[in-house]
Amino acid sequence: MRRESAGYGLIELLAAVLLLSVAMAAVVVVFATQGRAYLRADTQATMQANLRLGMNMVTESLRNGKYGVPTANLSSWTTWVSGFTNNPTITTNGSNPAVISVASATSKPVATLTAHVDAAATTIYVSSSSQLDTGAQILLLIGDSENALITGVNSTALTIDTNPLLAGNQGLARAYPAGTPVYRVDVLTFQVATGTSQLLRDDHHGGGAQAAVEGITNLQALTVTAGKEYDITLTASSSQVDALTHRSLTSALRSKVTLAN
Repeated sequence: MRRESAGYGLIELLAAVLLLSVAMAAVVVVFATQGRAYLRADTQATMQANLRLGMNMVTESLRNGKYGVPTANLSSWTTWVSGFTNNPTITTNGSNPAVISVASATSKPVATLTAHVDAAATTIYVSSSSQLDTGAQILLLIGDSENALITGVNSTALTIDTNPLLAGNQGLARAYPAGTPVYRVDVLTFQVATGTSQLLRDDHHGGGAQAAVEGITNLQALTVTAGKEYDITLTASSSQVDALTHRSLTSALRSKVTLAN
């Protein structure tokens, strides 16, 4: 007769449980490491996205800077922005974040002339004055060729001055037909908020500096050729401590920008 085989003994069961526990622990470690690596990759991807977004804002504003902006006596034209004497104006302070201010005309017209105007005219009629005033939205570019300051608004009739250095309102240098586009010249300022990780953007329309991009901790600007070429570096930092290094992750993005105008 065949003898029935005996079942597993206690020692064999304990050994099996031990081996299974070791295997499961190894699996847990692998999954935990992969999870931390995934979180790190996700954090790095977020930082890179923030850096690209912030860099595009700053470099595009610089690249298009000077378009439609007076080149002489700038402070007499941009009276609503204190200390804006050069375009761009860049203030640096060692390793501390730089402050960049740049002026350019809007990419699209804010209005069009609704009637022909003669040379020497000091009043123009526009399709809309909703984006124009005598405060922070005062500087115009008319027909891609001539700047004027708004000195009075009466519905869609604008009183203008083409030379703020002379007394009284000075008229247009040339005539313009109806339909001529009218642009507004804005000054944008970029800086990193003190004590927070935000790139701020101020359009100087009265709302103050607004958060444009999160996670940005530094903005550096190196002048390569004054008024023409600049080297911009943005630095980002993660808001949470990395599980692998137990430190906040940092990343930087550098770009050289040449002004188009």
